[in-house]
Amino acid sequence: MALRVGVLGPVMAWYGDQELPVGQPRQQAVLGILAMRANRVISRGELVDAVWGQDPPASAEGGIYTYVAGLRRVIEPNRSLRGPGRVLVSSGAGYVLHLVPGQPDAVAFEQDLGRARQMRKAGDATGAVSALNSALSLWRGIAFAGVPGPFAETERVRLGELRSTAAEERADVLLALGRHEEVVPDLTAMVADHPLRERMRGLLMVALYRCGRHAEALRVFAEGRRVLAEELGIDPGGDLSRIHQQVLTMDPALSVPNGLAIRGASGSAPSDEDAGAGPAPDGGQRRPRPDDRGTPVPAQLPLDAPGFSGRREELSLLQAMLPGEPAKPGSGPQDPDQPDLRDQTVPIVVISGTAGTGKTALAIRFGHQVARRFPGGQLYVNLRGLDPATPPMEPAEALRFFLDALGVPPYRIPAGAEGRSALFRSLLDDRQMLIVLDNARNVAQVRPLLPGAPGSLVVVTSRNELTGLVAAEGAVPLTLDVLGDREAHEMLARRLGPARVAAEPGAADEIIAACARLPLALGIAVGRAAGRPKRPLTELAAELHDARGRLDALEAGDAVTNARAVLSWSYDQLSEPAARVFRLLGVHPGPDISLSAAASLAGMPRTEAGAALRELARSHMVAEYLPARFTFHDLLRAYAADQAERNDPEPERRAAVHRVLDHYLHTAMAASNRFSPFRSPLQLAGPQPGVLPADVADKDQAMAWFDAEVPVLLALIAYADANDFDTHAWQIPWTLGPFFNRRGRWHDSTATQQPALAAATRLSDTLALAHAHHLLGHVQSQTGAYDESDPNFRRALDLFRELGDRANEAVVLNGLAGMLEKQERYPEALAVALDALRMLKAVGHWWTQATLENGVGWLYAHLGQYDRALTHCQRALSLHRDSGHRGGTADTLDSIGYVYLHLGDTAQAKTHYTKAIEAYREIAAPFGEGNSLTGLGDALLAEGDREGARAAWHDAIVILDRLPHPLADDVRAKLSGLGPGEPGQLTGAATAAR
Repeated sequence: MALRVGVLGPVMAWYGDQELPVGQPRQQAVLGILAMRANRVISRGELVDAVWGQDPPASAEGGIYTYVAGLRRVIEPNRSLRGPGRVLVSSGAGYVLHLVPGQPDAVAFEQDLGRARQMRKAGDATGAVSALNSALSLWRGIAFAGVPGPFAETERVRLGELRSTAAEERADVLLALGRHEEVVPDLTAMVADHPLRERMRGLLMVALYRCGRHAEALRVFAEGRRVLAEELGIDPGGDLSRIHQQVLTMDPALSVPNGLAIRGASGSAPSDEDAGAGPAPDGGQRRPRPDDRGTPVPAQLPLDAPGFSGRREELSLLQAMLPGEPAKPGSGPQDPDQPDLRDQTVPIVVISGTAGTGKTALAIRFGHQVARRFPGGQLYVNLRGLDPATPPMEPAEALRFFLDALGVPPYRIPAGAEGRSALFRSLLDDRQMLIVLDNARNVAQVRPLLPGAPGSLVVVTSRNELTGLVAAEGAVPLTLDVLGDREAHEMLARRLGPARVAAEPGAADEIIAACARLPLALGIAVGRAAGRPKRPLTELAAELHDARGRLDALEAGDAVTNARAVLSWSYDQLSEPAARVFRLLGVHPGPDISLSAAASLAGMPRTEAGAALRELARSHMVAEYLPARFTFHDLLRAYAADQAERNDPEPERRAAVHRVLDHYLHTAMAASNRFSPFRSPLQLAGPQPGVLPADVADKDQAMAWFDAEVPVLLALIAYADANDFDTHAWQIPWTLGPFFNRRGRWHDSTATQQPALAAATRLSDTLALAHAHHLLGHVQSQTGAYDESDPNFRRALDLFRELGDRANEAVVLNGLAGMLEKQERYPEALAVALDALRMLKAVGHWWTQATLENGVGWLYAHLGQYDRALTHCQRALSLHRDSGHRGGTADTLDSIGYVYLHLGDTAQAKTHYTKAIEAYREIAAPFGEGNSLTGLGDALLAEGDREGARAAWHDAIVILDRLPHPLADDVRAKLSGLGPGEPGQLTGAATAAR
């Protein structure tokens, strides 16, 4: 009777139907590790690390002996005290747990899941459902429930993600079979348990739609949008938004099985064969294209300002500036002293005026009116020219934001502002775009952001007139003053209702006078009055008059003083929770804030923070410019900071900043772990009381969270560095490392690691110094600054050695080897990589060992030692597959293909390159796919199949050009070396070779 072990729930073991007592949680952890690595030797060092992590007690190794002895008594009760084990066996410095195939239950689950995917790929949907049912039936609760240690935590996350994916795939297949009613109950429960999983929510929407429950499908989307905004400060992704649109329009495609606009069975984007197939222009079957996505069309304009009134003359002038657009009838004669912008290459208008005159509101209102005139989209950026909390945005940062929006891959974005500006102009050369540059400080901030070709329109807002832009670039100035009397009355009537204003005309006049006709002040006053519909306007006017008097005693009577009077009055009307949140927003270092972060800042539950923010938004004290994401005018920010200084003692203000720093640190750590789960985590101090980190469900949401929050994180790092929050100043950059690496944001990475190093130095914290030197060395290696990278790597090595942290020492050695490999110093790189590999084998970090095994194999291959290369790469492949690291598996398959090609075994080379291509497609990694297609072409050419090579290289060029990536030029050179191809031979040759 064979031993069975279960980890898909509490860790358990059985002989037949008899459950065995597996002991306390740490003993269960040892059993779980041995079972998940069944039939392989696991060293005691590996077990110690897996159970206790980086800081084990001195008694840890003795504890392992005790736990293994306890397991042996249960698993082999009849074994003599010193007799050899048959199931749990000692082997050298470690142990082996012998299990039959399909054990533990997690292995059976993954096997059933793989079998289901193969069946679905083969067209057997019914068989796929059966296999998925079998897989999901093995679960008894949360994987490794109640088991401590980093290994259990990593497996808990990994297996939980696979469970959710399997449930989604089951629902997807059932929908394809037309069994939509069957999936609604399960999907409803799953969405309640996993509210941030967008694919799951999309499947539920489709199922409800097919059941005729259209309104419920729309409610499911609305709830998802709310949760994503409140928890992460992001909007729903493209797939979920597309389903929402299909439900709204009752798209017939949504009613047909297999017509889903949802991701494919593996959770990746639909396959190239599905996306690109179709009739060719000549009537034949078009070859599937590797990437059928077009260039994104950005739509970045913020929400239109509610209650916008007046400014007709200004809007008419802006309309007349549209490229190629004649002046509208009735817009008045063209001022002979004003240049005709329609004759200029790129029309530019500068809207200037004092604070609070509504410059941004006018620009955004105009943008929404004319958005359809610009098919290339709209770009918007707040340049923070006079923001009291954060420094002005550098042109390079704004260009990075624009290039990201235009779909430029990170590694193609130049490092400096000049290169980015040139690329930006090139991309806009044949596009018609509206570009809104809000809150500019000076001409130098604006100039690099201007397009160079006709067709686009640029609208700049600034408190300064930017006369240099007018003189050199021919910009047309548009100066905003306060509202006219008629416009101010119109604003009151629109917001309060004509009857209410007409009933108390004198009070309306007093309110307008108290606000000095300044739109910001008037909007706040009107917002407060609108919230009290039964209160006479005369009372509101009297309160404003009193507030004005208090400030007049201290300050000169100008427009800003009038605004401050209105702010003081409106602030006095706030409830205490809303007033406190408003004050604390003034000490928040970031340019904006999500609901979740605001709750942590104030140390209150999300529901209470949400109620306070809604009250502030109704009063126009903050603006919800994106769902559940808030900001406010710099006058309001300055007033909030002033009120915080007056009302909240310095320790309370510092505690609030500490909470928001903790919120971002702990959320960033969770997000970083989502897409870099094999990185040894930092041991963070617990968050301050009242901190509510956001819940990040998966890799996609982790990336979306970082994309949304990186401006805030950069501001927080600068604040922490300058205000004695040194632990946050080095730990937040540590969490950002994988994100910046994935996005190729080397400039930002350097900018954050430098204050991290300074903070670590102030702390005299050896571990912090080691990590800061390592990460700074890594980014310098990526940017080719090898002379600077080398000493940072070597300092990190010394520090980790001082700490006795051999696992991180090996990681640094891996980075040092990579730096040497980039310089083609292969023998030195190999020596360093082998040192790191030996070290990792000793300490037992198998997840990093797999990457190093592949790296060592790659270096041996470049030194012509192909047999050794193959041994290391195959070992890496086994480790990557065991750990479920799909990206590492794809990389290693590519390496093995390279080795076999140079060994002369073209059949094996083609097989491994083809598997690599499939793996890269599964994880939507187009560069890897293009790179492996290049290798496949090399293998096909080596066996004499010139047309097959031509087809593979052609496919590679299509993918690499779409990224784009400079490797495309190398492949193009290979292709041109073949000479002209035979007619009709290009299409399908590479596919046939696969």
